[in-house]
Amino acid sequence: MQYHVDGHLVDADDAALPLDDRAVTLGDAVTDTVRVYEGTPFAWETHVGRLFDACTALGFDPGVGAAALRERIETTLAANDLADALVRVSITRGRGDDVDPAAALPDAARLRPPNDPDPSVVVVADPAPESDAPPTLQTVHVRAIPPDAVPAAPLTHCRLDAVCAQAALRRAAPPDGDPADEALLLDADGHLVSGTVCDLGFVDGEAVRLPALGDRMARTATRSVVRELARDEGLPVADGAYTPADVRGAEEAFVVGPSVGIRPLARLDGVPVGGGPVTDLLSRRFADRVASTCGRGREL
Repeated sequence: MQYHVDGHLVDADDAALPLDDRAVTLGDAVTDTVRVYEGTPFAWETHVGRLFDACTALGFDPGVGAAALRERIETTLAANDLADALVRVSITRGRGDDVDPAAALPDAARLRPPNDPDPSVVVVADPAPESDAPPTLQTVHVRAIPPDAVPAAPLTHCRLDAVCAQAALRRAAPPDGDPADEALLLDADGHLVSGTVCDLGFVDGEAVRLPALGDRMARTATRSVVRELARDEGLPVADGAYTPADVRGAEEAFVVGPSVGIRPLARLDGVPVGGGPVTDLLSRRFADRVASTCGRGREL
């Protein structure tokens, strides 16, 4: 495999960032995962907008434009002979300023963002996942990082809430069984936020319901696609402060994300939920959107 690091293709075994890059030392970077179908990044404008908005929220310029970033993705795909893939794009703030060891608190000064950032851009591509099985989710005690603590937290390299959630998922697995496929993160008040790599929606009454995020960025770009598809079909979309109990008692529920598209939720906390006519409709419309926008040489 070859990765794209700072404008150059390198063998995966040789790909590296400097040890003083702020992504390595502090998690000071943004990232997003893009699904590629037939060589075309799906919902590209939404993805690149999220990445650049996250850079703005953290206070640095990405140092690359949308067209150049897409070209690096296409170069990476071609180098690895991949047409259907999951592509992870990372933009780091780069290396920090030299710190005067005579400063009163040099370790504090090292935390400050550099005055003149020199961002690094990394593109990694993997073959697209093959499974289409409905996933299972498990609520965990870990809480999502609040937006007033870390702006754009779901898109930063600071993913310790997701790491801790996956660790909790493993600990909760029965001794003779496997853990659920995904952990469900809540906010400090116990309301739904997202999974560690996906977003969640459900159907109750006549509305498609999504967790209200406030100032929090969505975990995936696919969530906005769901909203568009629902409205195109005349389905009302309601954002609210929902709990896991709301999902467990829903008529149908689904997960969304770059690796799954739109897929029924099999179980939440061991309780069967499943899809239904609305989930099936959204899934079909999602497939139609992919077919109409993703083809070699076709722009979104």
